[in-house]
Amino acid sequence: MNRCDRHMLNRLLVISFWLSGSTGAFAQETAGRLSPPGEVICGYAGSYFAIEASRVQQGLSVQLLAGEAAVSQPVPLRFRVSQMPQGTPVDDLQVEHEKLMHVIGVREDLGAFLHIHPQRAASGLWEIIHAFTNAGRYQIWSDIKHRGTVYSFAHPRFTVAGESLATPRGTIPQLQDQKGGYDISLVPAEPALVAGRTNSFEVIVRDDSGNQVGTDFFLGALMHFVIVKDDLSAYRHAHAKEHWKSGRTVSFEQVFPQPGLYKIFAQFRPQKTKLPPDEAILAEFWVRVSAR
Repeated sequence: MNRCDRHMLNRLLVISFWLSGSTGAFAQETAGRLSPPGEVICGYAGSYFAIEASRVQQGLSVQLLAGEAAVSQPVPLRFRVSQMPQGTPVDDLQVEHEKLMHVIGVREDLGAFLHIHPQRAASGLWEIIHAFTNAGRYQIWSDIKHRGTVYSFAHPRFTVAGESLATPRGTIPQLQDQKGGYDISLVPAEPALVAGRTNSFEVIVRDDSGNQVGTDFFLGALMHFVIVKDDLSAYRHAHAKEHWKSGRTVSFEQVFPQPGLYKIFAQFRPQKTKLPPDEAILAEFWVRVSAR
């Protein structure tokens, strides 16, 4: 069992505690005991902990505060970071991948995606004004780092009003995408993806002339991967294995917790791109994961 396998097994053990109704403090202490130190190539470095935000009764908490939202209308999204049950504001967040907070969101059909970064507005309060470009029901996760541990909080779903257009999935697996004048290919190392073990991938980016191009760093990584199961029961935020220099091929590894259909969102900046510094291309793929 390699580092990625051990790390993902620890994640699944921790998640099983809060799914069975344990409190946030107990689960957080367990996460710190189980997670191995050091660089983890399949996700974040060091300890990692995932929890459903509404279940936190004790320990670190992030609450999403959002009013009514409508498509194309700016709406404030506020995130209250505190220690429960007292509700004491928490301000000593640590930078992870160049930001103090990463907010990831998908529409229920996985036809819309967002990756945004709130700013501190007051003690324990983080805010960003965001305009949703697609209506529908959304699942939001907030990722923060506190005292050496990264936490992913899954927030209750909310609705963005307006006309919602369904996004067809097409044929699965869907391992090719074309965005921004680039052709992006997801290449699994093995023909079949299997739940519960390490699956290796390469991502190849070609320009409109068919030439393979490398990627520059974006938010501290050569490529960001958000992996979501089609029923939203599994969420992973992973990164390229290559940490120190850019190459023409990006690789990553992932352990899928259960069989089924997964969508992979890949964000990257091609070398010599003319995109603004804070923007990236989003490639989208679908994969099917089988049981052992």
